[in-house]
Amino acid sequence: MKNTGSLISVIMPCYKAAATLERSVRGVLAQTYGPLELLLLIDGRDESTEQLAQDWAKKDDRVKVVISEKNRGVSRMRNIGMRLGVGEWMAFCDADDYWYPGKLENQLALLLEFGANFSCSGFNFYSPSSQVRMPVQTKNFIDLTVLKQTNPIPLSTAIFHRTLGRGCYFPELPSPYIHEDYAFWLKMFQEHEVQVVYSSELTTDITRAEGTRSSNKWLALRSHGYILKTFGGVRGMGWWVLMASYVWHGSLKRIVGKFIK
Repeated sequence: MKNTGSLISVIMPCYKAAATLERSVRGVLAQTYGPLELLLLIDGRDESTEQLAQDWAKKDDRVKVVISEKNRGVSRMRNIGMRLGVGEWMAFCDADDYWYPGKLENQLALLLEFGANFSCSGFNFYSPSSQVRMPVQTKNFIDLTVLKQTNPIPLSTAIFHRTLGRGCYFPELPSPYIHEDYAFWLKMFQEHEVQVVYSSELTTDITRAEGTRSSNKWLALRSHGYILKTFGGVRGMGWWVLMASYVWHGSLKRIVGKFIK
């Protein structure tokens, strides 16, 4: 394990996450890059999740546990994590996702090599029920224009310099909308000078469980349209063009996935 270099703050909100937390934490702590802190943010009292988190904190001093007495929602917990994190770099891992061991080392090396301040990567969609993994590559080049066409930045693959988080927080979306991470990226790319370096290495299992809100394609489409208008400032014909682009990119992922399976 490499123990020299800049500290990375890893932010992991946990809401009733006892069933998946163990695997997610193991993936973070098994990184080949050593200087990291893992902030486990317990979103509302939950004895089983709290116990798992506290057990990890006792075993590894890189783990820090923060418990919210009430359920604040994933956006607010991520924002709390960004305020509490002291690392030069920020990364997120959802409590049902999993990092492969070389993720941070690989991406940080690319960031330093190219003088960039943001990195994301390829990943596997992972189905817990079937154990099937579907590899996905997003975009080799990402800027605000590309970001408005599709969301090529899966949250659990991203790492960015903490200066990009200044004054930029995850918004709380009105019900029933989802994908607050997409709104966060749009705000960041509009407010800061973001230089992205993309890694084609598959660094992460992103869990895609059936029956969840995140797997609801119609809800995802509605949410994307709302976020484009509200946070991207897109209106009129431009909105329809970008929505068509979103549908195309989403369909392409599913078509490729069927051939891969």
